[in-house]
Amino acid sequence: MSRNSSSLSAVRLLLLCTWAILAVPLFFLASVPISVGTQGLLALVTSALIYGLKPFVGFKISIRVIVMSVAGVFVLRYWLWRLFETLPALDDPVSLAAALVLFAAETFTVIVFFLTAFITSDPVTHAKPQPIKLSEAPSVDILVPSYDESPELLAVTLAAAKRITYPDDKKTVVLCDDGGTDQRCNSDDPERAAAAKERRATLQALCAELGVVYTTRARNEHAKAGNLNAALQKLTGELVLILDADHVPTPEFLARTVGYFAENPRLFLVQTPHFFTNRDPIERNLALPEHCPSENEMFYSEIHRGLDRMGGAFFCGSAALLRRRALDEVGGISGETITEDAETALDIHSRGWESLYLDHAMIAGLQPETFASFIQQRGRWATGMIQMLILKNPMFRSGLSFAQRLCYVNSMSFWLFPLIRMIFLLSPLLYLFFGLEIFVVDANEVFVYILPYLLIGFMVQNALFSNVRWPQISEVYEIAQTPYILSALIETVRNPRGATFKVTAKDGTLEHAFLSPIYRPLTLLVALLLAGLLAGAYRWYAFPGDRAVVQIVGAWALYNFMLAAYALRAVFERPRRLTRPRTAISTPARISLAADAAGPSHEATIVAASPEAIQLKLAEGAPAGWNDLAMGTEVSLLPVLPETPDLEVALPLTLSALRRGVDGTVLTFDVPPEQMIPAARLTAQVVYGDSRRWQFFRKVHPQGSTLVAGLLYVLMKSALSMPQTIYDFARELTLRSAEPAADDTVFADAFTKSSTETAGTPAPLVAGGTAAKADDYLRYED
Repeated sequence: MSRNSSSLSAVRLLLLCTWAILAVPLFFLASVPISVGTQGLLALVTSALIYGLKPFVGFKISIRVIVMSVAGVFVLRYWLWRLFETLPALDDPVSLAAALVLFAAETFTVIVFFLTAFITSDPVTHAKPQPIKLSEAPSVDILVPSYDESPELLAVTLAAAKRITYPDDKKTVVLCDDGGTDQRCNSDDPERAAAAKERRATLQALCAELGVVYTTRARNEHAKAGNLNAALQKLTGELVLILDADHVPTPEFLARTVGYFAENPRLFLVQTPHFFTNRDPIERNLALPEHCPSENEMFYSEIHRGLDRMGGAFFCGSAALLRRRALDEVGGISGETITEDAETALDIHSRGWESLYLDHAMIAGLQPETFASFIQQRGRWATGMIQMLILKNPMFRSGLSFAQRLCYVNSMSFWLFPLIRMIFLLSPLLYLFFGLEIFVVDANEVFVYILPYLLIGFMVQNALFSNVRWPQISEVYEIAQTPYILSALIETVRNPRGATFKVTAKDGTLEHAFLSPIYRPLTLLVALLLAGLLAGAYRWYAFPGDRAVVQIVGAWALYNFMLAAYALRAVFERPRRLTRPRTAISTPARISLAADAAGPSHEATIVAASPEAIQLKLAEGAPAGWNDLAMGTEVSLLPVLPETPDLEVALPLTLSALRRGVDGTVLTFDVPPEQMIPAARLTAQVVYGDSRRWQFFRKVHPQGSTLVAGLLYVLMKSALSMPQTIYDFARELTLRSAEPAADDTVFADAFTKSSTETAGTPAPLVAGGTAAKADDYLRYED
């Protein structure tokens, strides 16, 4: 075991002992009976203390533990009060049953609170590994599993993988194609068989030109896990880097990660964050500001670092380097569930291997483009995690430490949120519709127990995650997913082995607005919550004696409705473009007319690039004729890349669009199909060649939010969005009534692409170790 690993184990043990010692006084203080007035004073003192300590939570572990301990006392007091003083009497079994369901959901959230306190006590940040000699560097197989992704998308990922800084004789890039298997090529469906054969031939030619190994298999069995295992049987690398088809790596990936394996022989995994160049559909459709942190950052910036401290950092399916020997020990990538990544980590952890999480994004991928594909992806994650909880429950798995058991239970049980969220949404309706007494409480107790409990919970969440998650945004995300994922959870519990792996489409592009074809479940949920408010208004009018209770329950129902009404905007797909594109570049180039090869060339700047199109901004002083080129004009583009002269290759292009504006003339050129691979190599370098850009969009560009500001933002956006939601639904119903045969995905007007704003690009990262000398070291420079 390495010195660093020993240090982590010592800190982990210290944290376990700290929380174990604190458990006794926390429970004692929580159980001491006090008056309502004293409880109110305790609520004020607790809130004030957390508020005062909040700015220091991210800097000192002692402050974090104090905040969580103080909050823990209040949370336990609330739970004990709910248990012993607020449940209906036995002579009203229907109300008692409803109250017990709500209490069970609250108990779950209390358990999650303490699990979060434990896991996020001291998130770890690792120092960079020591350089290793190239002659001692382990061999690495880079696997890119694919099913139905386009050749253009795969070309960029494979080209970038080939350019990863590492000795060429110790690096093998492999495309694992599951779309061109023998099974698909020999399908009884002639069209499917022809498509598979064409795909295989196309990708084989692509791999041959890029110098990449192409592999496929006989049958499509066990989804992604089976695809990877089939490829591993043909390979012998000591380490395995797995990249999803849309996850484009930066050159220093191996230089930043391989050294950890040399330092710790029991290390089986180095996981890195997943960064995305596009916004997820909920983020986009809700029109969240671009400086609002992405939804996945709470996990990758904070929670996973906490899991790492406790020895529970797990494999996330891509952007991860694994030790082949550990994989072989468990029979390869696990495939009993449809979340093969976390399942593999669980199996290997249970054999005593260790993992590490490096919080530095070195891949850029794509998120699902539509709400339906987003729900499909999250439903698969939820299904797989609940499968693991049922089939491979970590609490009963030998070989895991106590801390690792808690880490895995926390990660798996998170996906029960649709059930918990639905209980919280529907519970107030039981009173508003049917008069069921879901808890026994008076107004004074509301102000000294319930409201402070909610406030303290939000304050703690904001203290821990203020820089990576805005208050209440997570609740909106959960509500948007709840009616869909809940059905998947129920089916998984009913038949845990019946789930199937479905690939999530990610390389689509929205060109117009439309109503998601899966809008109905969320719409019905919002309508039900609105009906509850109307029932509450009727109860207020018809039963004057119940008005005190109606006020309390009605406020809860109104809050639920406001969040759900805002979440409903997620079903209205909007192709909003980023004003600060994460793939925008500023790369110098020279351009000349292809028809006049001997003629003069002019300076330009490449502001966007892909294997299919390249966008240029003309430099000031360009001849007037260049501002008025005819469509179809052929030009020759020569990128200026002094750091990578091998990519300074002329590209023939064809003009397809021209835009003149105050910021200059921007030309868009189509890339001829035969030049797709050179364009992919260029794209891999100029767009994806520097991880500092991803770090900027993860750590610098986002802005935190206070509790009050976050709450007001969500409530304001909810109120303002309601008229638009009503209008959009009315318009959709009108269109469908006028054209009853219209496709379910058609909605509203066509949207045009907004202009791309050029963003500066930092200087290329210099990665050493490219020479083949045996005494050189594998290193990188910050």
